[in-house]
Amino acid sequence: MKTEGFIGKVYYGLDLFMKIAYINLLWIIFTVIGLVIFGVAPASVALLTIIRKWLIKDTDIPILSTFFQVYKKEFLKSNLAGLFFLLVFIVLYIQFSYIPLVDSFLQVILTIGLIINGMIFLVTFIYFFPIYVHYNLKFHEYFKRSFLMGMINIHVVLLICFCFFLIYHLLVYFPVYVGLFLPGIVGLVLMSITLLAFNKFEEKKARLKK
Repeated sequence: MKTEGFIGKVYYGLDLFMKIAYINLLWIIFTVIGLVIFGVAPASVALLTIIRKWLIKDTDIPILSTFFQVYKKEFLKSNLAGLFFLLVFIVLYIQFSYIPLVDSFLQVILTIGLIINGMIFLVTFIYFFPIYVHYNLKFHEYFKRSFLMGMINIHVVLLICFCFFLIYHLLVYFPVYVGLFLPGIVGLVLMSITLLAFNKFEEKKARLKK
């Protein structure tokens, strides 16, 4: 029985490895189809949607057709969100670049503002796409829910940032091996951690209703 259990785990690991490699390939192809700037957001939403289904034990989904359907369905909305985050990032970068050009007092004010705005951007961005694929909300509510859940679960945001930090260092030391699986690894880490936070949130909400 122990041998069967070990073989089962090895098989599961290899199967997951191949699936991640496959969705990575799809992510690259569909990102290029969208001319990169218009492809990365819907491809990422499709990738996270499939990973979420795997994590909730819906493992028999047809990967290619599911990826394509989600990509096509969410193309416009996900791009609106992606372009919004890109615009905010550019504004924050301009603010950061402007700080050394002003006097010391204004530098302090701008630095404090940059830290606050940067924190709002970070927690909202990290939670946005997992919430987008997990909940069915009105478009503007995804931003509100992402910010609120990010601030309530700031420890989760820090854990995700720490995991991304580790992935970055693995990428530096093993660029070929990690780079080939980077979107899937990032998606798996992001979706695994946020799903735990979503489940705890739903459990607390259910207890409050009783």
